[in-house]
Amino acid sequence: MAFLIAGGGSLIWLNCKVGERTITTLTSIGVGLTESFDTPNSMDILLLGCDRREEAGEESRSDTVMLVHVDSERDYLSILSLPRDLRVEIPGHGTGKLNDAYSLEGWELTAKTVELLTNVQIDEYLEVDFQAFCDITDALGGVYLDIDRRYYNDDAEYELIKISPGYQLLGGADALDYVRFRHDSNYDFGRMDRQQRFLTAVREQAMGWNLITDLPGLVDAVFSNLGTTMGTWDIIDLAAWGIRLQGSQIRQVGIVGDIQTLEGDDGVSRSYVIPAEGAVEEAVQKLLSLPGTESTTTSTTDETETTTTTEDPSATADVDTSDFTTNLAAIENSNLWKLYADAVPFQLMAPGYLPRGYAYYDRNPKEPGFYDIVGGDGVEKGFKMVYQLTREGEPIDQYMGIMQTTWLDAPAAGAGREIEFNGITYTIVGTSQSIDRVWWVDNDVLYWVSNTLSYYLSSKELLKVAASMMIVPSGVAR
Repeated sequence: MAFLIAGGGSLIWLNCKVGERTITTLTSIGVGLTESFDTPNSMDILLLGCDRREEAGEESRSDTVMLVHVDSERDYLSILSLPRDLRVEIPGHGTGKLNDAYSLEGWELTAKTVELLTNVQIDEYLEVDFQAFCDITDALGGVYLDIDRRYYNDDAEYELIKISPGYQLLGGADALDYVRFRHDSNYDFGRMDRQQRFLTAVREQAMGWNLITDLPGLVDAVFSNLGTTMGTWDIIDLAAWGIRLQGSQIRQVGIVGDIQTLEGDDGVSRSYVIPAEGAVEEAVQKLLSLPGTESTTTSTTDETETTTTTEDPSATADVDTSDFTTNLAAIENSNLWKLYADAVPFQLMAPGYLPRGYAYYDRNPKEPGFYDIVGGDGVEKGFKMVYQLTREGEPIDQYMGIMQTTWLDAPAAGAGREIEFNGITYTIVGTSQSIDRVWWVDNDVLYWVSNTLSYYLSSKELLKVAASMMIVPSGVAR
């Protein structure tokens, strides 16, 4: 009875907030995503994440700039992330960084700048500041993310951060630290990757939210700190439509480039992102194209194969096992695996194959045992191994992960392309061109192999690592 009263109060409260929809439609929010929601119009939206610091006497900045393309007629969504330090032409102000436009004249000038850069007409804008980001994340109860490696900084000159690798629930403050981090060799490009991974995680987990009880706090968090040209129900309809999309209907696009120090129109030398010739036009073409309509292109380095454009997520089940090892003593950091197998109360599995250039880097927890994951109906057990990529003899900040947990129905075990191999069902999860992970269940344990932050590994490579996994028996540690 108390639940019904609380739920009814939520619906009445929301009806006062948005007005024009019926209680029947509002009820559908609490019981699932139904056809009560309208299909949004096709549109292009400027999405801004902003750092407002007027109280500290500092100028506001656009920390995140994304162009979201909504094609509801063909039922797909694509997101283009733009580096904030991208060297652009700012209408009326000459050459500068993309985020200069927001500091000068807010979202309107940013929109004009992005339109000039991309030749895409922006229909709407949506702006979320840091406080809103934290409030929204907390109103959702946090967001589960598979953290690729250890993020740590205690130097007060930069943003403080302390997040361990592995699958975990992040509250607003930690999630903000994660998506804003940029002090490694990935620079602003890694920040864009983390932001897109966060958005992907939110979409994947949205189906499990208890919207009847969470909706008032969520709507308050959204609309108390939100700047937009869109109506309330336009945003809700768009969110409901986006949640229903499969990974194959979503494309994530980014612009990368060289970081160069150049003199601006004001005579001051600054660091800019300079994309290769034609890179912006290519990214915009991907943004506006239906996922899966362009051919697969891969670039091969001396270390590993890197997927650079769309690939078919349905990796073949004909896995080449010729370079697998079944000898536990021969695998990377074998003694460490044995120590952990003795210390965890579940079946541990180690890879008999690693992609070229990858080697052991870190694990969570640091000492033999498991770490706690807050999830499900209580606390679950987890363990993660991290492998770093080395190119041309130099380690870079790209990490493949192997995650293992007793939480069988964790959100990470989401829908995807299922592949049968050696009697095990592997599920490949990701968007149309960016494979995030390959997961499977064995002996009441959920396992997955996670891609690098910038999706360097193909689905075939991830599946190959997954298929090579072997049980590490306990009681054999030296």
